[in-house]
Amino acid sequence: MQTLLSVMEKGDPLCLIDQLNIRTDAVIVNQCGRDGERIDYVNLKTDAQPQLTIKIVERNERGLSKSRNLALNLASDDICIFCDNDVKYEDDAASVIEDAFARYPDAGIICFFIERPERHAPVRNNEGVMSKKDMMRIFSPEMAVRRSLLGSLRFDEDFGAGAKYKMGEENIFLFEAARRGIKRVYIPVKIAETIPNESSWFTAYDRDFYISRGANYEAMDGRLWHILTWQNLLRKRHEYRGTISTLGAYRAMKEGRKEYIQSHK
Repeated sequence: MQTLLSVMEKGDPLCLIDQLNIRTDAVIVNQCGRDGERIDYVNLKTDAQPQLTIKIVERNERGLSKSRNLALNLASDDICIFCDNDVKYEDDAASVIEDAFARYPDAGIICFFIERPERHAPVRNNEGVMSKKDMMRIFSPEMAVRRSLLGSLRFDEDFGAGAKYKMGEENIFLFEAARRGIKRVYIPVKIAETIPNESSWFTAYDRDFYISRGANYEAMDGRLWHILTWQNLLRKRHEYRGTISTLGAYRAMKEGRKEYIQSHK
């Protein structure tokens, strides 16, 4: 399997292999503002195994979803897991992931648990096929994929850090997988935890945030837009009430939805 790591403006991406405890071959996409493309094949000795092959790609572009799609397209192994530069893996993460795909050979996507400040327990206690509720509570580095079963499925490049809409690319990816009949499984086993790192996209629960969220819910499933919107507004009141009113957030979400629909006519 391979780890697909997306970074920005990283002078020496190889330092992240030890820092994040990556113990598989990897593809690192570094959006570093340089023109053209550079691919290095680097043999890296670690304590985990005799040799890792790290493919480094430099790109003069921005957008997390673009970076993930590029890494996915350049990967050579069938099983891959997405990674950010604030995720530190457990020592046995690779074997846990490989074992899960061996047990679910028909699964195109398997999600695991990564502990982070806002989530200290798995989204469910039992493993099995993911529900829509499960898919709404996943973030990208928790997703591992079997490339041969994805077909043309890729991240929507209008969503994610550095894109038009700030967030939600992983949820859209999962909902689209469901529409295409790609099996999605959740395994409530911890494979990593996040380490302190400044967010590249979140600034505040403000109007711009809710414009993105409104577009995000429409892209996930327009039929559920009102349900998704109001559950968010009611459940997250304690997070946004110091920045924007409920009505203001709702209007911003409607604006994001309308904008997204018009751009996809």
